[in-house]
Amino acid sequence: MNKIFGGLISVILLGVYVHLIMVAVQVVNCAGAACATEYPVSFFNDGMAQALSVIGGLVSALVIAELALAKPGEAPAVRALAQDASVGATRTVAAVSIAFVLVWIGAGLTAFLVGLYHPGVLPVLTTHGQAWLGLAVSAAYAYFGLQPGNK
Repeated sequence: MNKIFGGLISVILLGVYVHLIMVAVQVVNCAGAACATEYPVSFFNDGMAQALSVIGGLVSALVIAELALAKPGEAPAVRALAQDASVGATRTVAAVSIAFVLVWIGAGLTAFLVGLYHPGVLPVLTTHGQAWLGLAVSAAYAYFGLQPGNK
């Protein structure tokens, strides 16, 4: 039951994270356009900026931790199941964890690219996208067991 509750909280946090990225992208896309009155830069307020930083960090930490514990080629979080878990449970956990990582990659990459092309419109999105890139590299290193500087 704890694992289900923890997984549900993780998915909810991912949803909030994606929502905040989408709102930030909408604000950036409307800057200087006809919809700027509906989504001015001030629409993405300080609370949203702080939530993006905190929730983005939590979601990223979860992804990195799960990828670090998973064996290369193995779906994240499957290791948390009992050895005698059903095939259905294993497939469900694998599908949800893979979807979680892919959504995290999509949202972070969106933040990075939008921030790259429009760095001055919403600096919090630009900063978050750049931080995400570093975290994504860390996640890849963790999953594949790479060590910087190995020859």
